[in-house]
Amino acid sequence: MKPATFLVALTTVAVILSVVRADPYGGWQPIKNIHSHRVQEIARFAVGMYNLENGFKHWLRLASIRRGFTQVVDGVNYKLDVTVAGGNRGSMYRTEVYERRGSLELKYFTPIYEGLN
Repeated sequence: MKPATFLVALTTVAVILSVVRADPYGGWQPIKNIHSHRVQEIARFAVGMYNLENGFKHWLRLASIRRGFTQVVDGVNYKLDVTVAGGNRGSMYRTEVYERRGSLELKYFTPIYEGLN
């Protein structure tokens, strides 16, 4: 291999590794303040939509947000781990909400089983 070709290959590998290290969540960044008003609104929206989609059979209420991540796309994705009251008390769920131009869309709301996620 020519020295110039080797240098180009080595530089390419270094650039790829720096991008992977800088962005370990595939574009997801931790939310620094999960207690902010906006993050709380997003979480309450997710719980409310879950209740609506399930015909209010097992009424859930947001108890807390454990952690969260955002991903900027053509809008913002919010991925939150939440604890709810009602239904099965103290249950934990992972939810993803997409926000674009002020409108919200629930992508999923699924139970978290400790030790498996």
